[in-house]
Amino acid sequence: MSFRDNLLYLRDSRNMTQEHLAMLLGVTRQAVSKWEAGASTPDMDKLVRLCEIFEVDLDELIRGDVTVRTVNQTLAIPDDAPVSDVTGYDPHMRSRALFIAGAAAFLVFGVGSVAMLARGGVGLLLLGGGWGPVLNPYPFYFLLTGAAGALACLAVAHIRHVAFCRAHPFVSNFYTDDDHERACRLSGFSRIAACALVCFGAVIAVIQSVPLQHVSGGLSSLVVCCAAAALVAMYGRLMARRIDIEAYNERAEFLHGGCDVRVRFALLVGAVTVVTALGSLFFVLSAWSQILIWGAIGIAVGWVFLTVFRES
Repeated sequence: MSFRDNLLYLRDSRNMTQEHLAMLLGVTRQAVSKWEAGASTPDMDKLVRLCEIFEVDLDELIRGDVTVRTVNQTLAIPDDAPVSDVTGYDPHMRSRALFIAGAAAFLVFGVGSVAMLARGGVGLLLLGGGWGPVLNPYPFYFLLTGAAGALACLAVAHIRHVAFCRAHPFVSNFYTDDDHERACRLSGFSRIAACALVCFGAVIAVIQSVPLQHVSGGLSSLVVCCAAAALVAMYGRLMARRIDIEAYNERAEFLHGGCDVRVRFALLVGAVTVVTALGSLFFVLSAWSQILIWGAIGIAVGWVFLTVFRES
């Protein structure tokens, strides 16, 4: 018998669909269909994996006759068995949502801290002697911290997601209607919780600023609450989007071909931008040149975040 006939027989004997076999092998359903149609043959690593799944020898799978083997019915998948998450898709998407939400929180923290310091009376410019005023590095430490943290979270989320997509370019939809309802409720709850956190931060800021005369403490509380609100809102949104497995399959098939060069370039630009921003605070003496540099940095960082977030 040919390889395609053996594969068809083994898959049918296990009562396994093409989608299920594709998930176990880390290929698309179309690839399994081409193998069974005789249009193509799998690579050696996939052949070895097929032998492990169906418990046959490689020579027997390629040139032998597996129909003479006794079928072990205990290994067959029951007809009424629910589709399970054999690839670890759900834990991966939960972790990815947490990293991207953390990036949003870092970004809000960095921008909010600079605004807080400016509102609290910390000047963004310092007298620079004969060279004129220069940028005050202190407020921008917070901005750089937020940008570096956000870029680190986005980089980890993207690299792990690309690796997962290449290992599992196809995932069967195993979510139930109850899972969809819980995801919708979580998304709505996260938006309400985010609004509540912002309101809570505003109330704490007013209490600390007016009765306690602690303006900086109040503004700090507001910034922290806004960062937490960004984390909660983004996490709930991404947790709701993880249910859309069809969108994942389309994106995973695209990433399976290695089309993530643009994002890697964006991350590299982001890292260089952070280093350049840090250096500009110390080695550039003219305030106008620093302002021009930070304008270019702002454009670069905005492009990096937009590119990486959309691709991730």
